[in-house]
Amino acid sequence: MSWTTKRSIPMAIFAVTFLISFFAYYLDVPLLSSLERSMMDWVLVILTFAIGTGLLNLSLLHGRRIIARNQRFPMSIVIFCALVFMFIACMMSSADRGYWYGYVYTALATAMLGFTAFYNYTAIYRAFRIRNLDALLFAVAAILLIMMYAPIYELLWSGSVDIANWILAVPNLGASRGVILGIAIGMLALAVRILLGYERPYGGT
Repeated sequence: MSWTTKRSIPMAIFAVTFLISFFAYYLDVPLLSSLERSMMDWVLVILTFAIGTGLLNLSLLHGRRIIARNQRFPMSIVIFCALVFMFIACMMSSADRGYWYGYVYTALATAMLGFTAFYNYTAIYRAFRIRNLDALLFAVAAILLIMMYAPIYELLWSGSVDIANWILAVPNLGASRGVILGIAIGMLALAVRILLGYERPYGGT
């Protein structure tokens, strides 16, 4: 297969799938909607195979570490055993899956978040060093949000919750929507550049 063919086939697949998804979203055409649903089914199939490939690669990586007995092989044993155990437990029944996920995985994840909280506290301390107006606004907003989620502050000052809700509903939501809109425009511009041939992520530059 020539270099041109290797580059043209992925570009053609991208162009067809992008145009079908784009026009199916904005136009009420049954054929396009049916094609988009079929593509979504294929995406789920490919995603399933990708997850399986990732699990296989993870097992091979930690299996080689265990066999070689290098410096990090004890953690590889823990990861490998946890992977096999959770896979078998999830395949047994939905009740076992809910138990191990809800009472084991969730508890371990919460404990991990508790450990990382100490690092977050140091990051907050560094961020709260007020050197300019932006840092001052950030510190005030963060303090009000902390007061919102700590019930004791509502007893001391009932207006703290209203101000924190306003921060979340007005400036925070507006900024978030602006960021999302900018990302969407950037993705659309990138797709157009790929269609026009200015960007070549499939097949090299």
